[in-house]
Amino acid sequence: MRVSVLHILFIMLLMVPFLLQVDTQAKLYFHDDFEKDTVGNEPKKWEIGFDGETKAEVIADPKDASNKVLATSNNPSNASRHDVGGSIYVVGEDSWGDYVAEWDMMFPDDFYMGVVFRFQDGEKFYLSDRRQGGRDYHFYKRQGGWALVKGGAVENKPEVWYRAQLTLAGDKFTFKLKDRKDTTTFDNIDPATEGEDGSFKTGRFGNYGLVYIDNLFIGDSPDDFVLPVEPQNKLSTTWGVIKDTY
Repeated sequence: MRVSVLHILFIMLLMVPFLLQVDTQAKLYFHDDFEKDTVGNEPKKWEIGFDGETKAEVIADPKDASNKVLATSNNPSNASRHDVGGSIYVVGEDSWGDYVAEWDMMFPDDFYMGVVFRFQDGEKFYLSDRRQGGRDYHFYKRQGGWALVKGGAVENKPEVWYRAQLTLAGDKFTFKLKDRKDTTTFDNIDPATEGEDGSFKTGRFGNYGLVYIDNLFIGDSPDDFVLPVEPQNKLSTTWGVIKDTY
């Protein structure tokens, strides 16, 4: 059967709304690997959410001096948490609600440290917190003091690179952690912490205490962790491709 050019154009026009809908449903909100930052400086894409006495700075990866990572404080661990005067650095928008975040994370020593999410100000946020001892990993809420949202556990050690995933879906939060060299997909990793609380619906993502961070992706889903084409003919890539190079 012969198909006219007009017929083809008509079909293509009918598909435009569908394609636009798919595009708007999938989105990469944020990515940072710190390679465009200068060692010794604060990270360009981050800003201070709580202005304390510490400064985040880009450093050489303790495991690979040719790689750059973020050290979220220039003070020792016991002087870096915001409840003892440390700063909190954040990314994103106040309107961020549901998303999936994945990042590389190293604990420089055996202390309390982690990331904040749905951060609104220094007294309104959630905390995914590694506890001292290398096993307990809890969700807390900061609102006029600390309140435990839900306890959890995952074995971990200082000075090891891990891959972390935080999923926010309405009032439910899920945190997972695995060795960065582990090729098991997060779908097949048991949660370290699962919690539920409805106090804060939106907010930004950031650090808590002294922790090393690299290769941070935040999007609607892991399928959205796609980088745009860059100069010098670099191809689009995903975290699944990146991690295969380790």
